[in-house]
Amino acid sequence: MKSEIKITNQAGSAVIDIEGVIGIPEKMQFETPGQRVATYTRFTEALQNIREVEAEEIIVNIRSTGGDVNDALLIYDALSASGAVVTTRCMGYVASAATIIAQAASPGRREISASAMYLVHCSESAAEGNSRSIMRTKEMLDATDSRIAQIYASRSGQPETRFVELMNENGGNGRWMTAEEVIEAGLADGLIPSAGGKPEMAVNFESLDVMCEMLGLPLR
Repeated sequence: MKSEIKITNQAGSAVIDIEGVIGIPEKMQFETPGQRVATYTRFTEALQNIREVEAEEIIVNIRSTGGDVNDALLIYDALSASGAVVTTRCMGYVASAATIIAQAASPGRREISASAMYLVHCSESAAEGNSRSIMRTKEMLDATDSRIAQIYASRSGQPETRFVELMNENGGNGRWMTAEEVIEAGLADGLIPSAGGKPEMAVNFESLDVMCEMLGLPLR
């Protein structure tokens, strides 16, 4: 999947597309610009372009299975502090770190496609060393999980414990949710409007567990 941040200026607004993996350091990425991922550095460049055109509205289209939590948190903070009216639109697979960015929308402006699949789960990290260094890694992961749950709770109006439980399902692999479930959980405000200006019809995947099992993904 092509991974990038792309900005398009329109009358009075700016559209940012976030696709693919979020946050691999530039020095570790592919040489071809079209293959590089959506890092915070590239995102801040896009935000600077927005400031230069003085866009009053930012629309962020998100199609990403996640990536680095640190970059996602930085992008979340940058959007929240932009001063613009921010709309986030989740489409396709939106998972992990990408769900953090989705919460940066202005009140009532977190939108999701009716056919999207949305995953929240515990943070992950590779660790090696002695028992003390591994314990420090665990402490950092626990703190990261707590911060993510706080962000979900602050935007949903629901208790932080609900998201802690959701993230810890399936041994910490979390759960894939339909658009209906995401809205019910308070992680989105509504469906993306169709071309006619009306919300899409929500899809209820009765066979979602079977689909996830076929794809090797965490079950609901």
